[in-house]
Amino acid sequence: MNDSLTRALDLTRALEDAVSQQDWPRASAIVEERSPLLMSLNPQQTPEALEKIRTIQRIDAGIAVQARNGMDRLAERHGDALRRIKSVSMYHTTGML
Repeated sequence: MNDSLTRALDLTRALEDAVSQQDWPRASAIVEERSPLLMSLNPQQTPEALEKIRTIQRIDAGIAVQARNGMDRLAERHGDALRRIKSVSMYHTTGML
């Protein structure tokens, strides 16, 4: 079980790196690999294992913030693009009058 937890921690660090680089396909693949490892953990853990789990939780909290910020930036860019499209459409419509 400790090997699974160590692997989950390694994957969490790799996930943190992928998210910081905004490499969402890689991040998704890492999550797919990591999830079964985390789901297989038993409720009773050694103090060493609990520390690894807490480290994973801390890293995950940071990842969640980065992901939300990335989504916000993406939504903002999408909104800007839609506004530009609308402006161009209005320009063409006005030019045809």
